[in-house]
Amino acid sequence: MMRARERWLFALFWLLPAALGTLAFYWVPSRYNPELGYGGIFLSQLLIWGAWAAWSTLIIGAAERVPLERGSIARALAVHAVLCAAVVVGEMLVIDQVQRAFRLVPLDPLSLESTLAFGLRRYGDMLVVVYWAVVGAHTALRWHGRWRDEAVRVARLNADLAAARLEALRAQLNPHFLFNALNSIVALVDADPRAAQRTTIQLADLLRATLAAGDQQETTLAAEVELTRRYLAIEEVRFADRLTVRWAVAPGLEERRVPAFTLQPLVENALRHGIAKWPGAGMIEVAAEAREAALVLRVSDDGPGVVPGAESNGAGIALRNLRARLERLYGAGAGVTLSARAGGGTVAEVAIDRSLK
Repeated sequence: MMRARERWLFALFWLLPAALGTLAFYWVPSRYNPELGYGGIFLSQLLIWGAWAAWSTLIIGAAERVPLERGSIARALAVHAVLCAAVVVGEMLVIDQVQRAFRLVPLDPLSLESTLAFGLRRYGDMLVVVYWAVVGAHTALRWHGRWRDEAVRVARLNADLAAARLEALRAQLNPHFLFNALNSIVALVDADPRAAQRTTIQLADLLRATLAAGDQQETTLAAEVELTRRYLAIEEVRFADRLTVRWAVAPGLEERRVPAFTLQPLVENALRHGIAKWPGAGMIEVAAEAREAALVLRVSDDGPGVVPGAESNGAGIALRNLRARLERLYGAGAGVTLSARAGGGTVAEVAIDRSLK
């Protein structure tokens, strides 16, 4: 849709040909009314070309309803062919009446057929060109607007991705996370040197994988799950017997594309607001399944459960950021929900349906 400012520019544009028409009469005065002053000449041209402001409204309305795009080109051409004929006839009648009013042509009475025949011979081609120039200008502005909107969308997505990477890295470089991970490693050095070595490698791999994730908005589900496994492997060492992790990733979904850094903030929320606040042992389940046309990612825990206003405190910041990013990527085709788990706990679910994008 054209913006109001663009519509005003379209209307004001017709002052230019009106001014040029006035200059033409200045250099070659009308032989039928040579005494017509500059004000009268400009007014006559303003009426003739100003009519195009009204015609442009009709033309642009038709171009917006039936755009010249793949899938509607034939229909659009048919609509414009009919409308072009109507506009050309209407403009010829406007020109005839204005020229008669200002005595720029002989005042001999002519039939409608003669008036149209004379108009077609004299300036019919020009009117057709003007019509299609309006269509072309509107189409160009429409494409430019889409390009501009897409550029803004991509810029926002890149900013969202950078923020997601920074958030993931911040979670991993968070002093509490690092101190807990390092303390776990120190505790394992004497008790289980192999486990200490394994945890150190997992921590290094996690940081390296996050930094090397690149600028791709999406990754495979397999890669996203692997990154989350590394994160949870370190947390399992920290929580020891208090944390049980279950995986329920349906087979055949490994190559499905998902937004990068989707699961980790959900898992981090489950740990921080679920397991960490629960005095006893807890469970986190990470699941992925196909539900009709949608891919569903789900992280659930059996902690204290959802509390009123959960999405307005720290538990909801990551979810709101993720929801905004999904909306920019998939529009109405994706969403994030936070709900109570049957039997106690919380379920955070991301559903992505590309068919609704």
